[in-house]
Amino acid sequence: MKKLFLSLFIATALTNGAFAQNEENKTSFGVKAEVNSNFYLVSDSDVISSTSNAFGGNVGLFLKTNLTNNLAIQVELLGQYRNAEFMILDEKQTLTNWNIEVPAYIMGQFAKGSSRFFFGAGPYGIAGISATMGGTNMYDENNGIFTLSRWNLGVGMIVGIELGCGLQLNINYKYGMFNSNISENGNFVENTATVGLGYRF
Repeated sequence: MKKLFLSLFIATALTNGAFAQNEENKTSFGVKAEVNSNFYLVSDSDVISSTSNAFGGNVGLFLKTNLTNNLAIQVELLGQYRNAEFMILDEKQTLTNWNIEVPAYIMGQFAKGSSRFFFGAGPYGIAGISATMGGTNMYDENNGIFTLSRWNLGVGMIVGIELGCGLQLNINYKYGMFNSNISENGNFVENTATVGLGYRF
């Protein structure tokens, strides 16, 4: 009888350990939709006198892997629609972008009741699909205004909460590391803030 109880105890301990390990290494995926506010910090430009933010949106998927109960990696694939306003020779113009964005975050997380709070930081990359201003292709090097780069890298931060049902609320801020203007007419540093909802399956 003692051997039976000992065997059951060992089996239960091993099973619980396996479940705990699976939870730590658990990979899940989800969907998210965000409202973004985008603007550029512009310097050394003879044409652009000021810039201001305008609103757009992101939609996409994310993949999250729990390394431990308090540490995770999250990679996202987002389709992005962005706007930014420029004052060019005393005339307001709106730059409209369609992009693909891939952020990756290392996140800390902790549970409070049935909810989970998370915060993190990491790099992101952008690939531009289209960029227009008043019908002008801003990727064209001969457009006469400035030439926008299709590619950029930057760093981002994320803070949010996940409810017990899987619903998420998150806030992001992203800062471009490289000049988005590849012409000689100034330096453009892109900044984007987002507020969004997600659901993790």
